[in-house]
Amino acid sequence: MDIDELLTILEKSKDRLHKIDEDLYDRIKDRIEELEERKKDASSEEEIARIEDEIRTLKRIMKMIFVSRTKKIIKMAWAKVCDGEVEELDSMTSAERSLFEKLVEVLENFKKLILERVRKEKREEKFVLVRIKKDVPEFVGIDGKTYKLKREDIVLLPELNAKALIKDGAAEEIEVRR
Repeated sequence: MDIDELLTILEKSKDRLHKIDEDLYDRIKDRIEELEERKKDASSEEEIARIEDEIRTLKRIMKMIFVSRTKKIIKMAWAKVCDGEVEELDSMTSAERSLFEKLVEVLENFKKLILERVRKEKREEKFVLVRIKKDVPEFVGIDGKTYKLKREDIVLLPELNAKALIKDGAAEEIEVRR
């Protein structure tokens, strides 16, 4: 495992996730261990410095490859949850694919949790029937709808919006008897 080969892998992986050998990280670690052993037998300070420099470089490149690939995998998992479309799955190592699948699972569970909670909150939202006493500038209600209200309009509004208009004297509640 030489540094030029690793730099080529790093350069290729800038734009997309390219296939790497399943054992790439293990081979880098093996090379580092081999260099650590050679350092023990080194005969000069210059040779020790050169070996230590190569070890640092290998560790730095390995980390850069890891960070770059992990960022792409996280983005791919996000894309899978949002769009359902993902390419380059065959470019992942088995460990990366496992990470991808776990991220997708976590993100899908989070998405369901949030979206289901929003739906439940919307169902529990209360509405109030009001008569508009004066023209009201266009506004977006807490239900996400845009309201453009004129004097004498009768409208069903989310409770929070209705209370604000009643408090401002722009509306009055119409009581509905059952």
